[in-house]
Amino acid sequence: MLEQLRRNSRSFIIWILFGIIIAVFIISFGPQANPESLGCGHSNEFALEVSGEDVSVNSWRFGVNGVNMLRLSGGRGQDAAFRRQLALDLLVQRELLAQAAEARGFRVPDDLVNKSIAAGEFFILGYRIKQTDKDFFRDYKQLEGFASQLGLPNVAQLIEEQRREQLAEMTRHLFLAAAAVSDEEVKQAYIQDNTRMSAEYVKFDVGRYKSALSLGEEDITRYASEHEADLKKAWESEKTQWTNDRSRVLARHIFIAKEEAKPAAEEKEPGEDEAVEGGEKDAADAAKKKEADAAAAAKKKEEEKAAAAAKAQSEAKAVHARLAGGEDFGKVAHEVSDDVLTKARGGVLGWRPAESLGYGKEVVEVAKKLEIGKVSEPIETPRGFHIIRIDERSEKGLTFEQKRFDLASKVAADHYARELARRDAEAALAQAKQKPLEQLFERKAEPPRSPFPGGQLPDDLPPEILEQLKDIQMEGGTGKEGVIVREGPNVLAQAGGAPPAEPPPAKPAGAAPAKPAGAAPAKPAGAAPAKPAGAAPAKPVAGAAPAKPAGAAPAKPAAGAAPAKPAASEPATASTMTSGGNGLPVVTVAKPGLESVGPVARSKDFLAGVGKSEELLNDLFDNLEVGKLADKVYSVSGGAGGTSDAFVIVQLKEREDADMTKFDAEKEQLKSEIAYEKGVARLSAWLIDSCVKKSKSGDIRINASIMQDEEKGKKVDYQACASFNEMSIAGQLRNRETP
Repeated sequence: MLEQLRRNSRSFIIWILFGIIIAVFIISFGPQANPESLGCGHSNEFALEVSGEDVSVNSWRFGVNGVNMLRLSGGRGQDAAFRRQLALDLLVQRELLAQAAEARGFRVPDDLVNKSIAAGEFFILGYRIKQTDKDFFRDYKQLEGFASQLGLPNVAQLIEEQRREQLAEMTRHLFLAAAAVSDEEVKQAYIQDNTRMSAEYVKFDVGRYKSALSLGEEDITRYASEHEADLKKAWESEKTQWTNDRSRVLARHIFIAKEEAKPAAEEKEPGEDEAVEGGEKDAADAAKKKEADAAAAAKKKEEEKAAAAAKAQSEAKAVHARLAGGEDFGKVAHEVSDDVLTKARGGVLGWRPAESLGYGKEVVEVAKKLEIGKVSEPIETPRGFHIIRIDERSEKGLTFEQKRFDLASKVAADHYARELARRDAEAALAQAKQKPLEQLFERKAEPPRSPFPGGQLPDDLPPEILEQLKDIQMEGGTGKEGVIVREGPNVLAQAGGAPPAEPPPAKPAGAAPAKPAGAAPAKPAGAAPAKPAGAAPAKPVAGAAPAKPAGAAPAKPAAGAAPAKPAASEPATASTMTSGGNGLPVVTVAKPGLESVGPVARSKDFLAGVGKSEELLNDLFDNLEVGKLADKVYSVSGGAGGTSDAFVIVQLKEREDADMTKFDAEKEQLKSEIAYEKGVARLSAWLIDSCVKKSKSGDIRINASIMQDEEKGKKVDYQACASFNEMSIAGQLRNRETP
């Protein structure tokens, strides 16, 4: 009986131990575990569901690690929420494509997957990568290591992921192969691609006018009175942030900056360029001297800082005396304020929250106690001295009338800049009808060509520069063993070795050419701007004041002195022009030059260096007579490369029609290209439409725990299809062979 009790107690203890082990396992690897932090060998629990089909946590890890490995749109440089969002979108995309393939009866046999892996080809989230190390797959442990890099427990799971990827590939190929292209379509595309034109133009850049504008209160008030309807529309879009009850003030200010004295150009950093010769004693003496010089320089800097503060304070007191004597606040602000944002409009800050005027707590504290209409004493802040005046206070929500001036001040500059640019372009067109453009405008110099044609580096460069340029060239090399070559945009996957630049793809016969949407052209080796041969860059003297660029602001006049005239009223020189008057502010801008474009082929609506205008492109390629000046001013909007809105006058110089004798030789290749582009567009449209519909119907759902951001302690909502667009989808198809 006693022996039986002993056996039972031992069994009881064993069951308790088993229970503890099971509990630890559940806590460590249960649903609450963070998938991104788990290694291999975990459960196949649900992570994502698309149309009733589960996507496992293993696939989820494959997706997140794939985003990191491929460095898609930043990869590891982005936050965890971004990586999760992108990985989920690409897994949804894969699942939509794979399910479509299964619905058509497609299957991926083991032999096809194994053959692809043996050839060193993998698909990760729709991007194809190649392993260039021929011995990689002869070592099974390396293959296991590659699976582990992707967060997979074993090679078998890697094979399953590849099976799903290849199913998705089948649907992609179906879309690319099914695009029909007519002969007339090909002919028109050939004509468009092979018709070239060259033109000269003068561009009146709206941005330049806006930068040169300095609008005063009268200008803004005039705009407000003439554009009441536009301001009311703007008010409707932002009034919710102003109509709530809150303490606000309508204020003006004058700012006097503390200007520290700059060291003379010939001064140098203490101890710089001083050679140390002799023994240890000389070295010790030199160190002491350097230390003493540094201390003296620091003391001098503090003295200069104190002198600059005293000077600014004196100026601020003089300004305050003028205001106390009855001078108009706006007039004085326009003359002496160092705040370039408010100077022209008489120091008006507009309505601001009482607890946050934007100039530091010192200003806020004074503003709280200042009576309406009274001028404050100079208020010192780290940057300088402020003098403020409160024109109105409100504890309630603001009305349109109260915000009217603020609204106008935001958009008046855009309006006036456009009107000034348009007016000058129209005046130039009228002149160009009487005189040739080259007599009216100075021709701009052509952009410099690469100093190293063909990437050949000259032998007479300094060794350190030559080494840097060679390093740049090496970035375009063939890479080392073990590198996975990427075949999509913003992709760089690596299983060892240094990341190579992508080699140019070999286009198979009859294959659709690669056309990455929006991809930037590769930079030729050696094309980086180089320093002149043998010329070392001039080393600026430490602490020396930089040379003042042309057009830099003049030195600030002393308080009470007559201010320098603003740029808007400066007389025009040969390189500048003064515009305005008749209801528009007066402004002086750089005179535009005569520029050339071409020979270029036709695009839909964008002309490089000029901007976007379908009307301009149509006239240049279809309507204008060669040698003639267009009889209208074209409004172009900004496009790629930082091109801004502008008004342009143009003259067509040459137009070369397409050589139709070569059409037959290029017809099939062009047809393949057009079919590829149409296939990409159709596939993109289908994917986006399918994803949006399934998301709205609830057919796409996720395990919410995988969007948990542990670093920030909160869950991030998943927005299905957020990263779906034609450019990203086209990127996945880059360098593919069409069936």
